[in-house]
Formats: sequence, structure tokens, C-alpha cells
Amino acid sequence: MGSSTVIANLARNLHELDQDVLVIDLKSNNLLRLHFNMDWCNPNGWALNVINDQPWFNAGFKCEFGISFMPFGRITYENKQCLFNEKIENNWLSNQLSMANFSDKKWIILNVESELNNLSIQALNYADKIIRVIEPQATCLGQFYDSIQSNYLSNNPSLHDKCLYLINKMMPLSELDHEMSLVFKSLIPNQLIPVKIHFDENIKEAFAQKTTVNIYAPNSGTAKQFRTLATWLMLHFSHKGAA
Repeated sequence: MGSSTVIANLARNLHELDQDVLVIDLKSNNLLRLHFNMDWCNPNGWALNVINDQPWFNAGFKCEFGISFMPFGRITYENKQCLFNEKIENNWLSNQLSMANFSDKKWIILNVESELNNLSIQALNYADKIIRVIEPQATCLGQFYDSIQSNYLSNNPSLHDKCLYLINKMMPLSELDHEMSLVFKSLIPNQLIPVKIHFDENIKEAFAQKTTVNIYAPNSGTAKQFRTLATWLMLHFSHKGAA
């Protein structure tokens, strides 16, 4: 659905609005790092540190445009099984973040795996808000009703109530996309973020340049939509009294 792209561009815009941002990639595909100009051949990441019994925060670095970022890292299938079955214990994530003693004003953005595992469940429970990225497509509507993650969230009131939904990859000239967006609006009127991110070739080209659309094409329509999204979230959290 493009959640990693959304996170990278959102983080960039929050930083431009003078917000203190930390992005942590919890996805084992390890692709979010490419939005932050990390070298393709660099295998480092927090997961590799945990596997090797090293401090996980040593894997963090600051991007050239000021965002603090922790990549997942490149690990083998065997190491992944070890990570989730042996190294990541209950409450591991909240304990690690609590020990870091972050400021209440710091944005901690977690890129969460859609697969439900020990780590992703911890992240969902830890988060102040869960932003689910959706596309205005019939297939996404099916997943909205029938996916394991959807059922898990809907059956847990504390998780369901903190979900927000963001429409991404909308084709502005597609009548079907507009109709599907109205369907989602009717289903989740109080949880749908009133900002839509349109499909834009600039996003793909920015990723190929290992950066965000805000840097690659700052005057594009999509770049402006990400700025609007960042501003809306700042106002939303300020109104809710959450960091």
C-alpha cells in the first residue's frame, strides 16, 4: 500500500516543520532505508545488532536532512526466526524505548509489518495512534474486511479506537478511485484522515534517487499533500493532547 513511502515523506515534512523525529523500521524487507539515502550494500541495522547481542540503538544514524533513523538491517531467514522467537520478548519494544527516555515532544514513527508477529503486536499496542495506509481499490476493501490484521484490530476496542486511515495512491482522474474513496468515507467517517495522497511518478523517481518527493520535486502536487498531512497530524495530536 506504500506505507514506507508515506512514512519517509511524512517524517521529512515534520522535520521541516521543526519537529524532532525518530523513524524506526520494524519491517524485515529493510526498504525504508533507501528513502533516507542509505547505501544499498550497507547491511547494518538494529535487528542485526540484537542478533549479535549488541545495543540496538547503536544502529541509528542521522540523515543528511536531520531525521534520526534506525534501519531494520539485512538478516538471514534463520536469524529472522531467532529474532522473533528468541530475542524479542514480551514488552521488549516498550522497554527499549522507555530506557531511551525520549522527550514527550519527540515523534517516534514506527514502520510496522502487516504480518502479525510478536514485534508488530507490541508496536500496535505501544503506539498512540495507528495509521493504516489504504488504496481506493476493491482489493483493499476486501482486505479491510477480511485480513487477519483487520480482524485483530477490530476485535480489540483499544486498538480499533486509535486507528486512523490514510488513502494513498489515488488516481485523481479515475472515477472508480473517487467512488471507492467515498465508500471508505462512509465506512469510517470519523477515522479517515481528510487528506488523500495522489499517485505521482515523482514518488517513484524520488525513490530511485534514494530520497523523498519533498526533496526531489518539492513543488509537485504530492509533495504539497504530504506537507498538508504533516500539518494535519500536528494539529490532531495537539488537539488530542498526545505527543
